Amino acid sequence: MVPDLSVVDETYDTTITSSYFLSIQASLDGFSFCTLDPVRNKYVQFRHFEFRETEEDNFLPAIEQIFENNELLNLPYKKVFVMVPSPVSTLVPSGLFQQEEAYKWLSFTHQIPLGHDITFSRMKLADAWAIFSLPKRVKELFKRQFPEPAFLHQYVPMTETKLAISRPGSSKTQIIINIQNHFFDLVVLEKNNLKLCNSFEITGEDDLIYYTLFVLDQLQLAPSVSEVLILGSHPRYYEIKKALEKYIKHVKQPGLPSGFQYSYLFRDVPGHKFNNLFSLAGCV
Repeated sequence: MVPDLSVVDETYDTTITSSYFLSIQASLDGFSFCTLDPVRNKYVQFRHFEFRETEEDNFLPAIEQIFENNELLNLPYKKVFVMVPSPVSTLVPSGLFQQEEAYKWLSFTHQIPLGHDITFSRMKLADAWAIFSLPKRVKELFKRQFPEPAFLHQYVPMTETKLAISRPGSSKTQIIINIQNHFFDLVVLEKNNLKLCNSFEITGEDDLIYYTLFVLDQLQLAPSVSEVLILGSHPRYYEIKKALEKYIKHVKQPGLPSGFQYSYLFRDVPGHKFNNLFSLAGCV
């Protein structure tokens, strides 16, 4: 399988990957991974494979093929972060969270798909835990490939990296939308706190606009002054963004996350599509 986009900086050194951080995002529409040199805080590698019309039954074989054919994924790393976007998720405040209660919390809000495992990741700055489901066979595959992978939900990079750069005492409200093929996540940060975090199933841009405007109305946030950051991967990303701009005045498309250095070769990497992936290493 040939990557649709591949970047390798000349300073990438296969003999010292045990000091590098590897971040991976895998979903039905693609598989991506990037490498951070934490000593220089610089991204030195990125590769993306587009999945076209991949069904869930073909998801696992596609990942196995990528593992087999990509030598960079068979090297040792200091840390490995894995994100498999999932709409089956819920948040629990840190003060209430107990690992043995994770299944109960998630089953209270969702019907857990057959063959899925319950996973959880901590959101330190939000003072909460994200509980979510992952296909059991996919999770086991990553654990066979890497000694101790850290599984993170997409809520983590969406919230933690934004809270980390917020100024103390700031009253600014941030609205972040993360689009996937069949659902989108919506996060609202207010006064350096997580105000709302939810996922919604969608069949088109009308659904996204409806839910977004509904949330703004419930939180009494005026569309004329609210600022929305829209990121993610969707075949109609630009059409959705344009449709949203009819109702919300300030809609921004992010680049690659700040706080890191990038090789000059990364100029062709679409930041909005891979913002969460490149943010994972900042959630340590």
